[in-house]
Amino acid sequence: MTSLVRAVFVFLTLGFGAHGAMAQNRTGDIDSRQIALDVYSGINRGTEPATIALKLREAIELFRYRCTRVTDYQVFTQRPNITDIKVKCSGDPLYGVTVASNGFVSVYGGNSILAPLDRRDAVIYSLDAEGEVEDSGFDIERIKEETKSRVMLGSEYDYMYLAGMLLVILAMVTVGAYVFIRIFKKNQSRRPRRRMKPMPKFRVGFASDVKDKLIEESEEIGQFVYKHKSGLYIAIGGRGKRRLFLSAFWAQMYVRHNTHFFEASEDALAKLDIHFDDDAEIVAGGEEVRAPN
Repeated sequence: MTSLVRAVFVFLTLGFGAHGAMAQNRTGDIDSRQIALDVYSGINRGTEPATIALKLREAIELFRYRCTRVTDYQVFTQRPNITDIKVKCSGDPLYGVTVASNGFVSVYGGNSILAPLDRRDAVIYSLDAEGEVEDSGFDIERIKEETKSRVMLGSEYDYMYLAGMLLVILAMVTVGAYVFIRIFKKNQSRRPRRRMKPMPKFRVGFASDVKDKLIEESEEIGQFVYKHKSGLYIAIGGRGKRRLFLSAFWAQMYVRHNTHFFEASEDALAKLDIHFDDDAEIVAGGEEVRAPN
């Protein structure tokens, strides 16, 4: 049993070794440096695209990639002594080939990592089965025709998306117009605002000579606050104005904070028994009244 396993192992080893030797011999038969120089010089000297396509196929196969036939290629970028090429083989993903003037060659891609061919980047050379070449350069008229055809042949999803956007815009415009009309009508139907008449300012006062006599007959109960024998309080403000109050608290507030709240009303003054020695005028409620004798 052990001898049988050993024989199988030896057979497999010899088989893989022979395959590797054949692959190595195939690589040795191809001069990679010459291929790189042929591709580089062919691109720079304007060699026929069909000839360059054959050399590109050899370069791709040199790196053990599959390439049945080159259908398209594009000189993507050209730098000093280095050229990058995108190559499309029939039935395979896009390959990238880099060649240099010193014989360097590199092949990469084949796994869909390269961006598709785009005529806006550079000229695309397309080869049919008979070897005829079609130049697919950047053509304004062709781009316009392709754009028009794409719009005309858009998918159902594109039309639904466009219709949805139009409905949203129409709804926004309708709601805005409705709100504007409502506000406009409301403003038109609103009655003009009536300005409230200011409340009549209630004021009761005496002439200056009457206030002087009131202060003379009053007793000073605090700084700038006097109390008349009739119960009336006279307060002198910061500007020297004298006001009449029925409460000592509001008289003090006027003296300290210049707030003249709850001044003595005309009715309250009429109930007080205030007498003067001579005929002095009393100003109460904006009317001139004779002070009682």
